[in-house]
Amino acid sequence: MRFLKNNSVMLLFWIALCVLLIVFHFRQQPAGAAPEVITLLPALTALTACWLWSARAWHRYEKNEVRDSYRMATECSIDGITILMAVNDRHGKTIDFLISDCNNRSALFHGVEAKTLIGMRLSEVTAAPYFPETMKAMRTALQTGYLEDELRGRASHPDEPQWMHRQLARTGTGIAMTLRDISEKKIHERELWRMANEDGLTELPNRNWLTGFLPEAIRQARQAGRMVAVLFIDLDDFKDVNDTLGHSAGDELLRVAARRLQSILRPGDHVARLGGDEFTVILSSITDRHAGALVAQRIIDAFATPFELGYGTDTVGISLGISLFPDDGHDAGDLLKNADIAMYCAKTAGKNRARFYESRMSAALNARVDIERALQCAIEHNEFVIFYQPRINTVSGQLLGLEALVRWQHPERGMVPPLEFIGIAEETGMILALGELIIEQVCRQIASWRDAGLPVVPVSVNVSPRQFEKGNIKILFATHMLRHRIDAGLVEIEITESSMMGEEEELSHELRTIRALGIKLLVDDFGTGYSSLSQLQRLAMDVLKVDRAFTSELGKTTEGEVFFRAIVSMAHALGMTVVAEGVETVQQLRILQELSCDEIQGYLISRPVPANEIPALLLQPYLQGNTRQILFPARAQAEIAL
Repeated sequence: MRFLKNNSVMLLFWIALCVLLIVFHFRQQPAGAAPEVITLLPALTALTACWLWSARAWHRYEKNEVRDSYRMATECSIDGITILMAVNDRHGKTIDFLISDCNNRSALFHGVEAKTLIGMRLSEVTAAPYFPETMKAMRTALQTGYLEDELRGRASHPDEPQWMHRQLARTGTGIAMTLRDISEKKIHERELWRMANEDGLTELPNRNWLTGFLPEAIRQARQAGRMVAVLFIDLDDFKDVNDTLGHSAGDELLRVAARRLQSILRPGDHVARLGGDEFTVILSSITDRHAGALVAQRIIDAFATPFELGYGTDTVGISLGISLFPDDGHDAGDLLKNADIAMYCAKTAGKNRARFYESRMSAALNARVDIERALQCAIEHNEFVIFYQPRINTVSGQLLGLEALVRWQHPERGMVPPLEFIGIAEETGMILALGELIIEQVCRQIASWRDAGLPVVPVSVNVSPRQFEKGNIKILFATHMLRHRIDAGLVEIEITESSMMGEEEELSHELRTIRALGIKLLVDDFGTGYSSLSQLQRLAMDVLKVDRAFTSELGKTTEGEVFFRAIVSMAHALGMTVVAEGVETVQQLRILQELSCDEIQGYLISRPVPANEIPALLLQPYLQGNTRQILFPARAQAEIAL
């Protein structure tokens, strides 16, 4: 019976059994037979001996069952279990631990068999450099009763896990130690951390990493009384790479740029990619702003070396802004914002340069933001008017065409010149909507002059690089010319040299489709970009407008005249008409007449005028009176003679 396992119960059972036997015997004997009880003593002794033997046998069985159950449980466990007994010196200080028992899993962690591990000391299985640290943890567990932590594997043998979870529990004068392999868990955690904190394209730390690192760098610098520099970097004209060569080329450039940044930084500096073509460099614990300036210049110099890329060699400049802790901000948000503002100022100052943050920059940026908001509102409500500047024959003074120039009629500031908003419209992409407004308005105005019976001359419309890259210019012009029934010969398109820097085959196709509509193509501001006359020949342009910078040199230097003569000669050889922009003096006009320049445009003839002044010019296509006599005497005298 199960209750007999308890020794006290068994003893009571045997005593009760003996008493019952004696009572039963006395009832069976007649009076006076008491001495016969003595004959029962051997039986009682035998019964007692049986009880003692049974109790001891059961105890051995119970002990073996517990031991076997413990062994089965520990050997089936995924944890390494070790029982260690404290080894004390003669002063009672614990100096080591003796391994009194362990399971096979624990022995495997140590690279030996269990029978070998049992009996060894902890100092014998722990590498010497790590033994003091291990003993410190063991003594703590003895004192407090329990310790739980995680430790990196020491790689003393191949079977040792990279990471282990350790539990130490006091058992009398010893320690029960449990070790669990958590290497896979750590690898998973590390991969999750990497995915959250690493940029997938460049493998640099990302914005999320920076939001955790920068505040800590600031805290340490504050405690040490030192400075932190935040360098905000933006690649110049990176969009052109994506637009002309494709996003795969842009991605390759970003990866190479990231590696170059890493290669030139000092130990302890960090670089992160915030997104797009923006990078941030953190210079921790510097002593003065000069250190930031040196690193910034080293970065700019490094990017001056061309990149060897899969699609060829490319040079990319950078604009760089610098903010300093504690001078320019006391937290990560302010430092990043101010470095970004300084970078923007470097870009607007001409690119490929660095600027330290200054408080006045914030006011400039706020003004920029205000202009952007107002410009968006102006496009929505069409607050723009078109002015027209005449283009005349260099010899006769005859009106040959008009250039449409947009002006912003601001409700509070009045007339805003294009230099204050065209660049912003181009950078923000608002130029697309603004450009369509201009095309529609010009076509409507031409139709109005035509319907009034005026002898309309061609009107040229400026198309920005971003509009041209969009690829729907021909559709916009065709749509509005059809809507207003405009003859294609009355519309011309002016494009800058930078619009001609894409893939030549695609560019040629785009230009051919535009010319197929009957629209003439003019190259605006020639000489300020990168195109060549041979490229112009392949692209079959109609008119070459020479930039005012070259016109202004006429009469000042011999080289200026020689250069202009060469342009005129080669353009004529290609069948192109030449227009000199920015003509402001009679001397410039005389030289242009001698150089056989076809047309002129500039303040000498007329400033841009509103649409309501154009009818008078159309009705009198030649300059009149003394002005014509002075500027075009030969033509005027010929007409007088007639």
